[in-house]
Amino acid sequence: MLDALLSELSRSLPPAAVVLLEPSAPDAADVVATARTREDGGRLLVPVAFGGDVHQVAALTLPGEWSPEAVMLAETLANLAALGLARLDSERRRTAQDGRDKALARAAHALNVSHALQEVLDTLAREADAAVAGSVAGFHLVDDDGTGLATAGHRMPAEWFGDRLVPGAGVAGRVLATAIAAVEPAPEYEPSLPPLPGLKTVAAVPLREGGELCGVLTVGFADERAVGAEDLQVLEAIADLAVVACHNAAAYDDVRTAASTDALTGLLNHGAMQVRVREEVARAARDGQPLCCVLIDLDDFKRVNDEHGHPAGDALLRRVSDALRAEVRQYDHLARYGGDEFVIVLPGTGEAAARAVAERVRTRVRAGVPGERGADCSIGVSAWEPTMDADALLAAADRALLMAKRTGKGRVAMADPNAEEELGRLRGADLSPAAVHALAAAIDARDDAAQGSAEQVVGLATRVAMLLGLTADAVDRIANGALLHDVGKLAIPDEILRKVGTLDDAEWDIVSEHPVIGEEIVRDLPGLAPLAPIVRHEHEHWDGSGYPDGLEGPQIPMGSRIILACDAYVAMITRRPYRRELSQDAAVAELRARAGSQFDPDVVGALLDVLGAPG
Repeated sequence: MLDALLSELSRSLPPAAVVLLEPSAPDAADVVATARTREDGGRLLVPVAFGGDVHQVAALTLPGEWSPEAVMLAETLANLAALGLARLDSERRRTAQDGRDKALARAAHALNVSHALQEVLDTLAREADAAVAGSVAGFHLVDDDGTGLATAGHRMPAEWFGDRLVPGAGVAGRVLATAIAAVEPAPEYEPSLPPLPGLKTVAAVPLREGGELCGVLTVGFADERAVGAEDLQVLEAIADLAVVACHNAAAYDDVRTAASTDALTGLLNHGAMQVRVREEVARAARDGQPLCCVLIDLDDFKRVNDEHGHPAGDALLRRVSDALRAEVRQYDHLARYGGDEFVIVLPGTGEAAARAVAERVRTRVRAGVPGERGADCSIGVSAWEPTMDADALLAAADRALLMAKRTGKGRVAMADPNAEEELGRLRGADLSPAAVHALAAAIDARDDAAQGSAEQVVGLATRVAMLLGLTADAVDRIANGALLHDVGKLAIPDEILRKVGTLDDAEWDIVSEHPVIGEEIVRDLPGLAPLAPIVRHEHEHWDGSGYPDGLEGPQIPMGSRIILACDAYVAMITRRPYRRELSQDAAVAELRARAGSQFDPDVVGALLDVLGAPG
């Protein structure tokens, strides 16, 4: 456009010599200040102005005097050029703003794609660089000592990450000290950016959260760039997104930690430990390294709760947790596995070393802390073999633990063939009747809300089974199944099992696992294996809406169908801390209402006959 102006002026005003002066030129100062044409001894200075500013000054020289007509023609041509330049500038600004808007939109989208702070900040640095056509961009986040840690960047060399930015050092350092955005020519050395050659301009904006400075976003330019207000605004908007990303990442880490942590002890919980065991088994298989599992159970822990109350029991569990922490390495895994059970996974550790760890743990737990009582514990240790998966490793430790308890408690037992043979001998001695009643007593002791109700359920289930014409063996199985239908609750943490009020989703997910856990418990006990299907499916519904497998109708074992209806009736007529009991008539009405959906209609009919309320 300016070239066309020169050409047109030369053609229209021959033999005029035409040059363009920058507004900063000394002899253009008066024209810039007044935005008016000035004649100076045959030399005509014409402003090329738009948007309220003089952008260029056309200097025309004639041999003679300038006529009014020639001056008017020169001004007209300059105004036409200014109009064209204004349109070009508007288009340039529109394109630049469009680029900024798109970069900002992409930056905002990054917050929805990932919760990983490094990944999100790297993306935001890239979009900040793109939004203002920079050369490099990076984030420094304020650390506890007040310095800025180089955390994420775009086009940054690997050695830049982890550098420290001192408040007051360089352009970004001054922003770190003042929390005020800055744009300056690049100094010879800018601490916030890598020592890249050719940087001419540096722009830096603060990251603020709740009025507190939490970081700096810095962009470097390879040219002497005029960074305008629009550029700073988009950089500040991306800085605000970075603050949101930091907040989201912290919240996500808190949630993830809470989901994997036992609330009472601060150790990993059961589910998180299952994940860790699988990871370590996979690593041991890949690297050919040893791996051991240590399972710890406090002896006679129930007596502590019974004699001193649950607060005392909780305090003991916390002290035991602290004792265990003192015996593990940074890369070992330690969890509260349930109730009064703990597990330690020892990567890179052989049997002898694992046994030594277990003995130290037993000694430390027994010693307790000064002024507080300790506790005896039984410990089972298993070593990983290439044929084992995670479940097999844990199961071997569990069998060793049972061996330790059966042979006197307060000792360490290793999982080995001799121990397995001895455990089998101990298990095989007419275990079934004794096991049923021992397990039932344990369930009754754990579940305060259900104390005494098991016998009611057994009585009703037995009479219903007989009324339905089942064989004597089937009736016996259903009676024993009714006694043990909640055996899986032995693995449910006390804080959930004894909770007064409604369970949240995470707690309910844990409770809903108890039929599967119960199946595993009875399946492994000689003489009780036939009860396993009854225990597993006791919460299946006639219409398929139950759990754990969503069975429906005749797919559900008859014993499970009978126990479900009888247990529901007993629960309805039993008072709970969080609700009043129903009358028998109201409970009967509920049974009738749920027949065909939750309950087998035939079972409900037989139960109503047993209750003296024919359907």
